[in-house]
Amino acid sequence: MITTLLLFLISLQAYSFDWQGHRGARGLYPENTIGAMKEALKYPVTTLELDVVISKDLEVVVSHQPWINPEICVSEKQNIFTLNYSDIVGIDCGSKFFARFPKQQKVSESKPRLLALIQETERTLKRLEGRVVAYSVEIKSSVDGEKQKLQPDYKTFSDLVVKILKDSLPVSRFMIQSFDWRVLNYIHEKHPEISLVALKKGSYKKETVLVGLDFVPKVFSPYYKDLSEQDMAYFHKMGMKVIPWTINTVKEIQDIKDMGVDGIITDYPQLIMEIDQKHCRGKKHLFQGKCITYPKHAIPSHLNPGWSCGPGYTIKRDSCIKIRVPTHSVLGADGKTWYCKKGYVRYRSKCKKL
Repeated sequence: MITTLLLFLISLQAYSFDWQGHRGARGLYPENTIGAMKEALKYPVTTLELDVVISKDLEVVVSHQPWINPEICVSEKQNIFTLNYSDIVGIDCGSKFFARFPKQQKVSESKPRLLALIQETERTLKRLEGRVVAYSVEIKSSVDGEKQKLQPDYKTFSDLVVKILKDSLPVSRFMIQSFDWRVLNYIHEKHPEISLVALKKGSYKKETVLVGLDFVPKVFSPYYKDLSEQDMAYFHKMGMKVIPWTINTVKEIQDIKDMGVDGIITDYPQLIMEIDQKHCRGKKHLFQGKCITYPKHAIPSHLNPGWSCGPGYTIKRDSCIKIRVPTHSVLGADGKTWYCKKGYVRYRSKCKKL
């Protein structure tokens, strides 16, 4: 198992496909806990995804909701922003049965501080022969959250999170994501070196989906059922990676991966081992770990962009167009260069009779 996992990780690094463990390993272990991150590391994830909120004493707490959720915690519903962390840490958010994820281990776990989670995860990584993963941290901010006093103002919220991440990790090893694009604009302006992820929920028009953002983010992350192949080509042309959420069956993961996405977010990281990494379905070609669609009259290639135009065609933007050859000429063996027939000589772009 260890040897297989190591080889799998090497292949993933070579192709730079981003396998993200959602809230650690939500399907297997209580979400957004230190234990969930350790559980995810048993599998070939390349990024640990997690969410953060703020406590009354301005601690950055790892939690999906800005309240204590009675569905997963042994507690009544409480606003985390009204509680000091000393009140939060004693609440059991792991031993309660969670019907949506019946395979989840039942262990007593508390909501950790972001700093503690990073520190403990980094210690675990050192024991795993220096394995390296990234962190994708969602700032759970919203306009309504501010109005309902579930959080500080979005700028304070962002500053608290950024400080911990930059003090704990190199910038290359974390991304910040949010549905609140005020957060993304603010962080981009203050810290343009940080990779940002624009989260999107619900249907959208690809041409206007980034309205409200002052920049093009590194990653666009929609709900996977809202994503189409036409969207993929558009977003890639804009220079964004596409990493959809949250996909939890082998078939759906394989299907979405075959669309050419740059990563997958899943609650069940053990499923990664079941995905065919060396095969693309339909008329697709595996290039740098992703399945790409190549245009008509093109052939697969190991060079960027993963395809080249076939004989008699030349590349123009994202298509292959027929090479126009002058009268009395023929294409050479390379299928690209033309030569004048016998009895004719090349004159500029024509063949002139001798």
